[in-house]
Amino acid sequence: MKTRFDWAMEHRSAERLQAVLRDKGALVYGAGGYGRQVAASLAAQGYPVQGFIDGAARPGQEIDGLPVFERAAVDPQRAGDAVLVMAINNFRTPIDEVAAWARSSGFAETVFVPELPDVVDPALGNYWQASRTLPVDQAEAIARVRALLVDDASRAVLDGLVAYRISGQPEDHPVVDRDRQYFPADLPIGKDAIAVIDGGAFPGDLLETATKAAVRLEKWYAFEPDRANFRHLGAFVKSRAGDLGEAVLFPCGVGAETGVITFAAGNADASRAVDPAAHTDVEIVPVVRVDDVLTLERLDMVKLDIEGFEAGALDGMAGLLCQHRPRIAIAVYHKPSDLWELPLKIDGMIPGGRYALRQHGYNGYDTVLYVDWN
Repeated sequence: MKTRFDWAMEHRSAERLQAVLRDKGALVYGAGGYGRQVAASLAAQGYPVQGFIDGAARPGQEIDGLPVFERAAVDPQRAGDAVLVMAINNFRTPIDEVAAWARSSGFAETVFVPELPDVVDPALGNYWQASRTLPVDQAEAIARVRALLVDDASRAVLDGLVAYRISGQPEDHPVVDRDRQYFPADLPIGKDAIAVIDGGAFPGDLLETATKAAVRLEKWYAFEPDRANFRHLGAFVKSRAGDLGEAVLFPCGVGAETGVITFAAGNADASRAVDPAAHTDVEIVPVVRVDDVLTLERLDMVKLDIEGFEAGALDGMAGLLCQHRPRIAIAVYHKPSDLWELPLKIDGMIPGGRYALRQHGYNGYDTVLYVDWN
């Protein structure tokens, strides 16, 4: 029986897609920051780039010297003479409708975001994106995670994500629940009021979804290292003071050790730690080991969405986790291996947990692992 990887290598091999790109050239769908990066990478690899397609295109518009077309301007002849390269790469925007339009428009081929690191340039791999061979190479670890999952919905999310990372096809992507991130309706926390540690608290989405779930944040220990984000978070807390109990805000990140890191700030919820040699607009921000700064009598939940620092944060709060065994809601998409390494790490730290996986964003983003011990 053929696997999804077998299918992808037969029908969507890098060599085949590269040959079509060389022959036809590319139209890049999406003229934002990622689309411009994709177009530049295509050109750097020697593939002809004909321009962009964008829903906000204006007549005569150019970006980076390339024309920007609206969809209505792409007639069958133009489509047939180009490969459409998808550059919609965010958690907010589903691509099913765009993919259906692309397939009905007669493009010579369509290349999807999960395929770009293999087909164009490994540098196009952001967050979870990497070579399509990685999930195959890590099949044993993924199988161990699958065995930990307690319900069919979780196994469907894991299977769908693995298939999507390999095939790139939108139909393989798991079903998305945008409304109840951190408090899924089918995974009730079982308490009306909770004490919670929130790593990566901006923009206050934990409070928003807790309110939807009729859960009160009785004690909210919120960590946010980006200065601008922290100011916005403080204003948000003041505006919603009637919806929560006590809020304690920390202007720092969380990690394995107390210290400082180099941080690319000013990117709203995408602000993150970076290599200072590769970035110019950076700040030095403090990071704390949570076990060093909090001694708690009660802890019901830990939420971690901290741009790839989740593993270190778990180490830095190991004492509190072992003492209280709170629900953990942790992002498992910031690095390609987070999907299997973080569940296995938690199981190694505190065996016996009940594991569930839910997909809260489009295009492979906002995958959250939920772990309970009761």
